[in-house]
Amino acid sequence: MRQLPASPRRETALMFLQRVVFALLLSVCLACSSGFAAEPDSDNHWLSRIRLLPGEHERSHRTVKSAFRSVVESANHSTVRVLLDGLQVALGAVVHEDGHIVTKASELKGPVECQFTNGRRLAAKLVALKSDYDLALLKVEGEGLLATKWSSSPSPTIGSWLATSSTSEYPTAIGIVSANARRLPKPRTVLGVGLEQSGRRVRVTRVLVGSAAAKAGILRGDMIVSIGENAMDSPKSVSSTIRQMLPGDRATLIIERANRSLSISAMLGEASRLGNPDQAELMDSLGGPLSARRVGFPYVLQHDTVLRPEDCGGPLVDLDGRVVGINIARVSRVASYAIPANQVKPLVADMLAGKYPPPADSVASERVSTND
Repeated sequence: MRQLPASPRRETALMFLQRVVFALLLSVCLACSSGFAAEPDSDNHWLSRIRLLPGEHERSHRTVKSAFRSVVESANHSTVRVLLDGLQVALGAVVHEDGHIVTKASELKGPVECQFTNGRRLAAKLVALKSDYDLALLKVEGEGLLATKWSSSPSPTIGSWLATSSTSEYPTAIGIVSANARRLPKPRTVLGVGLEQSGRRVRVTRVLVGSAAAKAGILRGDMIVSIGENAMDSPKSVSSTIRQMLPGDRATLIIERANRSLSISAMLGEASRLGNPDQAELMDSLGGPLSARRVGFPYVLQHDTVLRPEDCGGPLVDLDGRVVGINIARVSRVASYAIPANQVKPLVADMLAGKYPPPADSVASERVSTND
């Protein structure tokens, strides 16, 4: 089969990556050859020298990013910064020239603006919400915007290089596909409490250490009156209501404590993390802060790009500059998730057609600016 010629942007990036690999191999050889005779605990020992070699985070160095400028050039013009009170909370991707932008929904916690590559800021309003994918469609009053050019190829495979776009000339970050696109099992969402029936009310009998309930300040003996708009009259009603939500979602509980009514907001957790939550969170956070909503997505592409939570929501491109997905979460020390382009494209088409409108009384619709 005849191979198609590589694009100039791909050749530039690959040539640079080859030089980086060669330099690293040479450094290892030099470190080993000059350090084998040294004592293991000395600074000259080959193990000590290898520890000092650049790690994976060195991909964020400006010199490395410069090799990917042509790769992200097109996508950068379709990327926006989503701002809350002047601070970036996410990136977004322009999906229509009339001002429609897709971004990460769970980061929209107040009136937001979208900032473009030229520095211009426009107020945005929420017009669609797909909660399972954590995607929101925003609308700004703008015309002639450059829409994202989606890849029509299958999702990139393990080992493929990727770059996250930005609103500057450089990529936000660089990474490699670490697992093929796949469906994720639905996580079991928990509050982290033991419950019992008390007449027509629900009493908390225990609060698990490190759980969502413990972090929110729920105490043993509290009576759960309602969750959101739903009255709770049995332990089963509490469990079923919580399981309809996703880890990372916030649940508003009305509880009674010592004849007082209190409103408590709890960020829900995942059952699999209840065993030793502090240790698990510590290990995952060693690579930096994680996204609050990082599980429960139906289908993802996993890569090892080191992203900040506020870098999610924008385009992810391959070495040919094609947008292969939307970054949706920083998941752990070694993993980030993106929603693949073949999943995002039909969702965006449905949202543009008026599907998935945000409920009028939902927290999400209230949190996003409705300035026209």
